[in-house]
Amino acid sequence: MNVMVILCDQLRPDFLACYGNQQIKTPNIDILYHDGVLFNHAITSSPVCAPGRACMMTGRYVSDHNVWTNDVPFREGVEFLPQRMKNNGYKCAAFGKLHHFPAKDHKGFDVAFQMEESRLALEDDYYKYLKELHPEITNLYGHDSTGHFAYPLEEYYEHWMASKTIEFIEENKSNNFFTWTSFQGPHGPMDAPLNDNGLAEWIDIEDPLEIDHNPNSEVVRYRRARDGVKTMEQYRKYRGEYARMIQIIDYEVGRLISYLKENNLYENTLIIFSVDHGNTAGDYGTIQKGPMLYKAQLEIPMIVANDPTMPKNLKSDLLVSNLDIGATALKAAGDNNPLGYSRSIGEMFNNPDYQRKVIYSEFCDSMKLVSNKEYRMAYYPFAGECELVKIDDELVDLSDKPEYQNIKEKFMKDIIDFMVLTKGVKIEAQDLTPKVQLGLKEKWPNYKKEIPIVFPIASQRDRQSLIDAGLDGDYNEFCIERDDEIVQYYGKYWTDKRRFT
Repeated sequence: MNVMVILCDQLRPDFLACYGNQQIKTPNIDILYHDGVLFNHAITSSPVCAPGRACMMTGRYVSDHNVWTNDVPFREGVEFLPQRMKNNGYKCAAFGKLHHFPAKDHKGFDVAFQMEESRLALEDDYYKYLKELHPEITNLYGHDSTGHFAYPLEEYYEHWMASKTIEFIEENKSNNFFTWTSFQGPHGPMDAPLNDNGLAEWIDIEDPLEIDHNPNSEVVRYRRARDGVKTMEQYRKYRGEYARMIQIIDYEVGRLISYLKENNLYENTLIIFSVDHGNTAGDYGTIQKGPMLYKAQLEIPMIVANDPTMPKNLKSDLLVSNLDIGATALKAAGDNNPLGYSRSIGEMFNNPDYQRKVIYSEFCDSMKLVSNKEYRMAYYPFAGECELVKIDDELVDLSDKPEYQNIKEKFMKDIIDFMVLTKGVKIEAQDLTPKVQLGLKEKWPNYKKEIPIVFPIASQRDRQSLIDAGLDGDYNEFCIERDDEIVQYYGKYWTDKRRFT
């Protein structure tokens, strides 16, 4: 099965028709929903661009892959999704914004045509394309005096990305292909061309929420204050331009869908539509993204279309993350081996034991956050601050209310567990008791395949002592799945287990 990942930059779900927006028309993204499953509880792994994208590319959390903010390299030894897809026989290509460092490192893609804002300067592929058409341009964007793209829509960067994707598939459609099309918008500059063939109408978008809100957290107050004081009119203009860019992107998504259908490729192509993170877009008086628990920046669209293991035209309440893009793509390729902590969305949909109870997100070490379907909590390390809110009432902090202390305590334990997970779990096997294994499985379903095996129980006498104490003498039996490591280091008990298993 082919795999197509379509990404946007800071697109919040409530600006899409299929997520309930009644002002902005997005008919082509709606097609993906009608041909797949839309997830109502999708959370970004990090509410900033490069860290969130690094999570998608590796299946690992920020504190693990080490891209803790923009323009920071990955740690050594990380495995990347396109490398795995290539190993599975796929032709792999990326178009648009990868947002990695160094910017020209393609992380295993066979082909990459990049538009990286200013990171590649004169070496940017889109800049070279536009410069050849218009030698007079002096920057990547080709703006007119109003700050909009000065040339026809057919030369706009979003159109160029979709066209390059189509060209690649046309050249490789006899093979299994994996494409990663990452649109620049609706991230700034809000520059959708005015000469757009009437595609992107100006819409007076609903006003932002509570622009005079004063946050409880000092960390958030400092972040918010950087925006300065803006008027409602400024926010309205921002949101209107944001909506125009979304309409342009929807048109380009439609071009991709149409090409696949015209070439009888659509039904055999798994399509994942998502983003790196959302956008406050003026809500609570900020357009910043950062260490804040607001749903506008944390919640993301996630649509999986044409997955043969899932129904069509369904909205699901599963907890999913853009971290899960990797395992979902690999599953379609027939690769069931783990990619970090990524979980196949199709497998979660069909297997309740594989589903999350909480989801984790982090913004550097400024904020650690966990969420379920009802509550969300942010902890601000070293500030000693904590915010606990109901998801549908996120301005009311419940963290000091006695009746919510059990939820706060549980979430704090979850945060600690995830922080242990992201640094690499190191527990002697003899201490992997049934309760520990149950907790590990909840947050790391593939732990048995990947956790280091050191010092399991080593003899039949050990096993019998546990049984005599009324405990589970077989709690280390999963180690037999890692028999080469066990036999090499831990002797006759495990040698015999392998022989007679």
